[in-house]
This record gives sequence, C-alpha cells and structure tokens, in this order.
Amino acid sequence: MSTKQSRRAALRARQQAEARAARSRKQLLLMCGAVVLVVAIAFVVGMVTSRDTPQGGNPYAKVGAQITAPNADPSTGVYTVSAGVAQHGAPTLTLYEDYQCPACKASEDSFGPALRQLAASGEITLQFRTLTFLDNNYKGQSSYRAAMAAAAADAVGALETYHDVIYRNQPAKEGTGSTDDQLRTTFAAQAGITGQKLTEFQKYYDTRATSDFVRKAADQGLESGKKLAEADPSAFPPDGHFGTPTWTVNGKPYTGWRSIQNPTAASLLASIKSAAG
Repeated sequence: MSTKQSRRAALRARQQAEARAARSRKQLLLMCGAVVLVVAIAFVVGMVTSRDTPQGGNPYAKVGAQITAPNADPSTGVYTVSAGVAQHGAPTLTLYEDYQCPACKASEDSFGPALRQLAASGEITLQFRTLTFLDNNYKGQSSYRAAMAAAAADAVGALETYHDVIYRNQPAKEGTGSTDDQLRTTFAAQAGITGQKLTEFQKYYDTRATSDFVRKAADQGLESGKKLAEADPSAFPPDGHFGTPTWTVNGKPYTGWRSIQNPTAASLLASIKSAAG
C-alpha cells in the first residue's frame, strides 16, 4: 500500500470512529432523556397521589365524581339526625366520634337508644362530627373507610342505621378496623340497604365518591375539637387534650352525660337541658 493510500485509509478509519462516537453520544443522550422523563412522570404521579392520600398513609385514589352527604352541612361536614324534626329552641347535642374509638362504641351502646328517641321526638337536635384521626395512630385507613361508607349510606338515606351497625360490629382489638367486604356488603345488609339503594351505595363506596367530603369534615372536626380543649382544658380530663368521644351542647363541652347511670331519654334530656341553661 502506498503512502497516499495509507493516509486515505487512516482518514476513513478516523471518520468511522468519529461517526461511531457520535452515535454513542446520541444514544446516551436519548437514554438520559428517557430517564429524566420517567423521573418527571413519577414526580407528577407522586404529587397527585400525595394530594389524594387520606389520613393514615396509603393512597385511596378517587375514581368517581365527588358528592356531599345530603344530611350534612357542606361547609362543616356535621350530620344532623332526623333533620327538620327538632322543636323550636331544642338544645343541640353534637357528638365528636371516630369509628375506631372503643370509648365511642361504649357511649353509643349505653346512650344511643335514648339519643335516637330524643332526636326522633324533636326534643333535641342530634349531630355527628365524624373524625378519622385514629388512622394516624394505627397507620391505616380504617376510620377513613368507615366514615366514607357512612357518608355513602347517608346518600341513600341510611346514615343512622349504618352508623349504629358500624359501632355494633367494631372489632374487639382496637385498630383492627372493618374490611371492605364488611363495609360494602355485610354492614349494608344489616342496615337494611337493599335493591337499587344497595347498588348506589356500593357505587359510591367503590368509587370513593365521598372521599373529599370525609377528609374535609374530619380535618375541620379535629380542628374544632382542639379549639374546644384549648378554650376549656378542664372539660377534657385528665390532661386537657381533645379526644373522642366529646359531646357538646349548643357548642360548649358537655361532660354531664358521663355521670348518668342507666340512662333513659328523660334523664338524659334533663341533663342536656341543664347544660344548655
């Protein structure tokens, strides 16, 4: 091979090497771009998941249109039992509860029948403030799911009965929570939700249609309870901190119910009226 041919060969080799290097750089850039894209997508998904994550941790992504429980104040999430029945001037009794709270179950077991009687007769306005803060203690979503199911039950006209069924079936071990099958099927049957109403109830539960309502109501209820404790720590023994169950009469802490033995509608009403002044 001549010197001239050698130079040509060397030039071609150099050009081929540069072309291969250019292709390698392009492939590397494409790979880096793909990685950046994946990271960006993951970041966006993470932000959406974080936004839609209920109290307790794991995400419960909404898959349906959101609704507000019809018997609740849309601005506070406070339910009114037997709405529109209360007599003029009847005191308002508000119960702050968490469906995982054993003490809430105990108070419902003891006072529930008398409270329902007073609400149905219009002698008091009975309200529920449903909280979910115990999910933070147990690192789960049991309170949230139960509250969501109760809101779905309210949407089909069965809040009161479904509320009672949840407490009646509260697991003996605190923090265990109810299963999805119990909440959407077993408890619905026990609450008398059947036919088309059952179809609607399960649709609301499965699509988490009450998720926004439940979380907003729980957040506002917890904030309201903490303010009550800050204003009057003596009403929250032993340490002055808010907890459930908390009862208020006309917006003020009411502890008189705790001293009532074998409550009847009459004895409870007398105590509530005394607290109302």
